[in-house]
Amino acid sequence: MHATALGVLPAVAYAVSRLTASLATRTPDRTLAATRLRRANRLLQVAVALAGVALATDSLLDDAVVAAVPGPTALGVLAGLAGTVVVGGVAPALAVHLGSRPAWAAVTRAAPDYGRAVRRYLLFVTVLTAPAFAVVGVWLAAPSGLPGLAAVALAALALAAGLPVLAARHAGVREPTERERACVPECARGLRVRVVDTSRSPVANALAAGALPGYRYVFVTDALFATLDDDAVAAVVAHEAGHHRRAHVAVRFLAVGGALAPVFLAAGGILPGVLAPAVASVVLLLAAGPVVRWTEFDADDYAARHTSPVAMERALATLAARGLLAEDRGRLVGLVSLHPSVDDRRGRLQDHNPH
Repeated sequence: MHATALGVLPAVAYAVSRLTASLATRTPDRTLAATRLRRANRLLQVAVALAGVALATDSLLDDAVVAAVPGPTALGVLAGLAGTVVVGGVAPALAVHLGSRPAWAAVTRAAPDYGRAVRRYLLFVTVLTAPAFAVVGVWLAAPSGLPGLAAVALAALALAAGLPVLAARHAGVREPTERERACVPECARGLRVRVVDTSRSPVANALAAGALPGYRYVFVTDALFATLDDDAVAAVVAHEAGHHRRAHVAVRFLAVGGALAPVFLAAGGILPGVLAPAVASVVLLLAAGPVVRWTEFDADDYAARHTSPVAMERALATLAARGLLAEDRGRLVGLVSLHPSVDDRRGRLQDHNPH
């Protein structure tokens, strides 16, 4: 039964993706269409991947792979996990990705290249999952108890510090032009601002990443420069700079790492049972939500003080109008979301600009 469901899932995912993508792109605004399409694509990929991984975990696939791999048990467990992720998660998610290609072709006005799409997607999945598998591999190879937990923490920290450096070397990432550099506020001087090419899927966004002194980055998509005016771009860059200046990157890392600690402690035999540590991790992840949301408010405050509250508010309003940020959220969604709503953020910014 599970094998049949796993076999059918990619075809169903492809068909649903085609329908969802056509509905998401019913707007003449290319950036808005790309934003809606990307969001629908991600949500659908997550949904089918979770369903597929659940089916694969409950099937005989994992045990069969572990038994077939010679050598240490840890190697078999890692191979079994990889098989579950590839068959249950990657295959149906790739089907969703391919199902959205015709809609992407309409947005970008370029014929779909399915071979290139598959290669790029598999490269993206490899880059995305390799760090997680590296941490799991360290965990399996490390001694049990606190030394193992320390090894996992060090591996995660090394990845968090090193991956932005590697990302900055990607062909799609470049130094800002003179015009783009003119939008970088003084508070971001000393940080490595890089521009990400999104010409094939224009989405306005920015991200703070990196933990090593001298290698702290602010990644900004080229679509952000096209979507916002110069002052609003400066406010967004200042917001991301605030994440670095106010140590938000470290705070988030510690909050998420602390939330996952009970699971690793239980796996290492330090904490008894499985259910209680898992519940504790879920509770701690929910508790980390307000901390992460506070970092967004604090970064907005930093941007308002170093650029302009009006420009920051205008940036939020424009990005919300393009569907990149949620204007308002229900109480339940707000509880689990890592980003506060635009309405809440703009309300805080008005304290800087009462008139």
